[in-house]
Amino acid sequence: MPTPKKEQEVALLQDKMQRASGLVFTEYVGLSANEITEMRRQLRQQGVEYRVIKNSLAELAAQRVGLEVEGLLKGPTGICFGFDDPVAPFRVANQLAKKYKQYKLNGGFFEGKKVLAGEVGKLANLPTREQALARLAAVLQAPVQKLAAALAGASRNLAVVLKEISKQKQS
Repeated sequence: MPTPKKEQEVALLQDKMQRASGLVFTEYVGLSANEITEMRRQLRQQGVEYRVIKNSLAELAAQRVGLEVEGLLKGPTGICFGFDDPVAPFRVANQLAKKYKQYKLNGGFFEGKKVLAGEVGKLANLPTREQALARLAAVLQAPVQKLAAALAGASRNLAVVLKEISKQKQS
C-alpha cells in the first residue's frame, strides 16, 4: 500500500496521463545536471511537460488509467506529456535523443495508442497542427484558383476577340 504522499503523486500522474494526448517514456541515465536543465527548458518551450517518476508509481498510475506500459519503464524514467499537440512530445524527445546519446526513447502513447520505441521517429516527423491545416487550406484553395484563372483567361480572350472585330469593322 503506497504512503499518502506516494498516493498523491500517483493521483497527479494519473490525471496528467488522462489529459495528455501524447506521452513519451524516456531514459536519461548519464546526462549531467546542466544537460537535464537544458533539456527541460527545450521541452517547456515546445509546450511539453517533463516529469521524472519512479517506475512503480508510473506503472500504478498507468494501470488506473488503462494504459499498458510493459516494456516502456526501463531504468530511471522521465515522461514527456503533451496536452495540446499530441506530436509535440514525440518531436522534441526525438530531437533531444539525437542531441544527447544517453537520452533514450522507450516508446509512448499517441492519443491512447501504444507507440514502440522504433515508431517514435515516424511520429516526430508528422507536421504540426498548424502546418497540416495550412496544407489542407492550400489543397482546398487550388481548384478555386484554377477556376478563377480559367475564367479570367476566357474573359481576356473575349476582350481580345471583340477588340479585333472592332478593328476589322473600322478598317
